[in-house]
Amino acid sequence: MTVLNESGISDVLPPLHAVNGLANRMPGALVLLLGLRSEAFVAQSLVYPAQAGYLPQPRSPRVVYLVLDPEEPPEGGYIASRIVEAAAGFRGLEAVFVVSGWSARAVGVDAAFEARIAERRLEIPVALLDPHGPEGAPGVLSTDLEDRISASLVRFAPERTSGLFAVAAPEESRKSGRSEKRRGGLFGGLLERNRRDPDGDLRGSPVVLLGGFGSPFSARELAAELGRAGVRVAGTVPADGVGELPEIGEGTVVGLLDANLPEARRAAEERGAEVVETLVPVGVDGTARFVQDVSAAAGPASSEVGKARNVWHNLQHLRNRVRGKRVFFAGDTGLELPLARFLADAGAVVLEVGMPRFDRRRLSEELQALGPDVDVVAAPDWRGQMERVEKKRPDLVVASAGLYGPLVARGHLCRTSSELTRLGVHGYEGARRVLETISRTFERAEELDSSLNI
Repeated sequence: MTVLNESGISDVLPPLHAVNGLANRMPGALVLLLGLRSEAFVAQSLVYPAQAGYLPQPRSPRVVYLVLDPEEPPEGGYIASRIVEAAAGFRGLEAVFVVSGWSARAVGVDAAFEARIAERRLEIPVALLDPHGPEGAPGVLSTDLEDRISASLVRFAPERTSGLFAVAAPEESRKSGRSEKRRGGLFGGLLERNRRDPDGDLRGSPVVLLGGFGSPFSARELAAELGRAGVRVAGTVPADGVGELPEIGEGTVVGLLDANLPEARRAAEERGAEVVETLVPVGVDGTARFVQDVSAAAGPASSEVGKARNVWHNLQHLRNRVRGKRVFFAGDTGLELPLARFLADAGAVVLEVGMPRFDRRRLSEELQALGPDVDVVAAPDWRGQMERVEKKRPDLVVASAGLYGPLVARGHLCRTSSELTRLGVHGYEGARRVLETISRTFERAEELDSSLNI
């Protein structure tokens, strides 16, 4: 395997594109963007486009924009008052997330101070999120904002002790008004059934699934697979609401649905939770390895060899459609390496995997599973990617948003990486959805070529 670092300017969506998705994912939260007019424009413009079979993601009414004037910096406390005013227009708020980066600092706004004042006035959690990359980490991922908000949610969650009882995180329990009905919603019934065995025994460590903002239904499917393996799934982060967050702390096992969540991982480890080092649960073998390693860490070990063999057998007709196809990854979501590993397992020939950010230590398991015959390019330069695509002429390019249009115009068959991740790529069902989508892509291209007698 060759790992190159081009130190280029990668073509990635800015993290602000996730603002609307985060608000839609958490019904009880208000997302407030504090920045310049250009940032508000970016956040409103970069909603997900419509695609075949899917409705476009709507703009959330729970996203509020506070536009700063660089010529007239606001006085201290003014932003906090505006946050309180914005929150007063919504009922049942459980938390406020203030997205504020370098532009607010440049104008002279102490966003952390304003958030603390607003929190005292509102008496609900107010978290400050920096949408830019973590300190010292090269490159920017479109999912960086998801990492920040996941870390905040981990800190909002009640803290679990090594015993059978959990204590609420300081102030958060009182602020968010948790009650006995907190286990309802999308995951509630399933997770309650996984919480104990038929005899009511609470042996084994509870498991929390961390990540998966773009595909909550695939997290639910993965929770069902863990439950089948005898694992107690306590909940997910994010949950359907701040009041439904699971206990996290000593004795909790955390399974990451995305390797690019450094701050969320750190927040869980600071609580004393055990974060399992394993493959991302993308693809058949990745899901089987994830279930085995998480179940081993939680207590009851489980073998997924037979399950994985059956799933591969049922996917044989889809594997036949992708076998031998040459695929080039130039995406920006951070899940390109697990997706490439899965397609290589399915029989495709992966030519290159471009990754805006590359952490060899965190991705060592993925690199080993991918195999030695694939080139990995860290911080790829978009010009170099275009040249290599033109030279190698792959059958399919999994492209970033900026490269999609130019590559299609040059006659390349493309899908965007965000399209695949929004399918719900985690778990065995996610593997089926990915192969079905790619198979349909090839079929439609062949039908078009046939109709044009190409």
